[in-house]
Amino acid sequence: MISTDDNPQHDNYPEGEDSWCKWQQAKALGTEPEPHPAPLHPDVQKKILPIYEDLSRDDLLTRCLGGHTQNANESFNSTVWRLAPKHLHAGLKIVEVAAFLATALFNEGNSALLMLMNELNFVVGSQSFNYAESMDRKRVTRQNRRSSFETKKGRIARQAELQAKNDAYEQEEGLLYGAGIAD
Repeated sequence: MISTDDNPQHDNYPEGEDSWCKWQQAKALGTEPEPHPAPLHPDVQKKILPIYEDLSRDDLLTRCLGGHTQNANESFNSTVWRLAPKHLHAGLKIVEVAAFLATALFNEGNSALLMLMNELNFVVGSQSFNYAESMDRKRVTRQNRRSSFETKKGRIARQAELQAKNDAYEQEEGLLYGAGIAD
């Protein structure tokens, strides 16, 4: 966001027609590149540059090479919304409980539920323990399977189906929450 038409800064992008950089594509094809949008203010550029350089360190980027780039917050959020789906109305207390349970599940696995049951003075038997262990093993196995390249197309298709279903819910019920909805 600091490039301008007078000072294009695309040196770090891959060159050629198949580059994901539109400017490099246009250069390779011999066509006129699209005009650059207005750059960030120089004061903002100075503040952001150290953060950008820190986030683009080689040791951080090499962790993305295996394709495991899902942000832990996204995974946590999906755990919360599995407990309190977005398309169903839930009050503050329900979302808070879902967030607390998601935190426990995300950090400790299903054994966290057993600890919670124990704190509530529920009798936790061997079947409950075996079930929690089994679910944790399945969770690890499922994640390992998701990491494999062969299942990527199926995941994309399922995500598209889920997105279409959520869009239908939103279209039918209207927007139940969102930034600025109460403005």
